[in-house]
Amino acid sequence: MTDEARADAPPISIEISVAHLPQAGMPVTFEAADDECEALAAHLGVLAVDAMSAKLVARRWKRDGIVVEGRMRATLAQACVVTLDPVREEIDDPIDLIFVPETSKLARIQPVSDGELHLDPEGADIPETFRGERLDLGPFLVELLALALDPYPRSAGVEFAELDTDPDPEGGKVSPFASLKQLKDPNRS
Repeated sequence: MTDEARADAPPISIEISVAHLPQAGMPVTFEAADDECEALAAHLGVLAVDAMSAKLVARRWKRDGIVVEGRMRATLAQACVVTLDPVREEIDDPIDLIFVPETSKLARIQPVSDGELHLDPEGADIPETFRGERLDLGPFLVELLALALDPYPRSAGVEFAELDTDPDPEGGKVSPFASLKQLKDPNRS
């Protein structure tokens, strides 16, 4: 595998066979190995991923779809947005994903009679698609983990300092044209 292909590959892979799912569902348990945790940290741009696991159940949904439900847990460290010190974060999120074959009518949003697509931001997501008889859950879990990260991690008790960037705060509001006038005036000091 080339370096370029390795960089594009998802940091984790959890493949299941969708063709042979038991009627009661198939348990899927995943625990990230050390090299997978390192790859996840690099992919997510965090300082470290100490652990990442998922306990899921994959079962049939409607005629040819798959529903995957369960929980994902992760322990990681991000850099504080103020001090750059490591900030520990525990993630424990529910997983509820629906997949349909890419040829399924359920994979497409049907426009209403007015020709517009109406999406409910609070409604259910449209199903993800898959091709063939195998489904890799890894990239979807990586995406859900990325969405669960605190976008502005901050160490306990740390606040942003108020910075004053005005060089003359007592001078009042200066017209933007005053600077131009100084450039044009030959007697300026």
